Amino acid sequence: MFFDHLQNGGYVGAHRGARSLAPENTMLAAELGMVLGADFWEMDVQRTADGKLVVFHDDDLGRTTDVSARPEFCERAPWPVHRFTLEELRSLDAGSWFAAQDPYGTIARGEVREADLGRMRGQRIPTLEEALAFTRRNDFPMNLEIKDLSYAPGDLSIVSQVLRQIREAKAEDLILISSFNHDYLAEVRRLAPEIPLAALVEERHPEDIERYLADLGAVGYHPDEAILDEALVRRLAGVGIHVSPYTVNHMDRALSLLDAGCFGIITDYPQTLRRRLTVR
Repeated sequence: MFFDHLQNGGYVGAHRGARSLAPENTMLAAELGMVLGADFWEMDVQRTADGKLVVFHDDDLGRTTDVSARPEFCERAPWPVHRFTLEELRSLDAGSWFAAQDPYGTIARGEVREADLGRMRGQRIPTLEEALAFTRRNDFPMNLEIKDLSYAPGDLSIVSQVLRQIREAKAEDLILISSFNHDYLAEVRRLAPEIPLAALVEERHPEDIERYLADLGAVGYHPDEAILDEALVRRLAGVGIHVSPYTVNHMDRALSLLDAGCFGIITDYPQTLRRRLTVR
């Protein structure tokens, strides 16, 4: 299982791939995360209008694709992902925006290779099938976040759909499933108790975290790093909970949390955290 590949803690998680060096949630970002030393990659899954599973974070397409420049889609603003078919989504350029905007300043600082800049144009929104094949082919563990689709009828069915694709890819041993929708996690536990779970939280911790996670069947806890302190990390790690906060982009803070006992750090800068850990 996921935690058999990563046994000792202190791991680097590439948030949406190496998204400070490549367009997030693309196969280029996943590849760079792996090559540059991440121990696992984190990505997001949601469903298209025709019921296919794709790797994409935002609820709408405007920020990370060229959809706003496509005349045939202008009447569909704000371009929610779930209202587009897979064919329509795959026609979009999901990479050129990064080269044009340099959102992390890494291009200006010379941290992005020319070859990778050239590969950004024309990056497509990956299917979950592609992402799982990459993970299996490279034995590169994946933190698969199921996006909250509770606005859509029958949303719980995404869980069985995700699990079916994981099994078809024979990737069960490489997957950790997380979600802000804890009903999804309960459904994963019911259908696939062998796959480990992590509860995502943002604004506040649940009361009696240890009992809450035990009742949910989650062995991982992924809080926003803004609500996490080292004392809580030590407490949870002391009872065997794998704590991996997001999104930790200040390296001193990341190292402090790791020293307190975090299992992993989910960061936009896996390459930087790996370097810091290497020279400690």
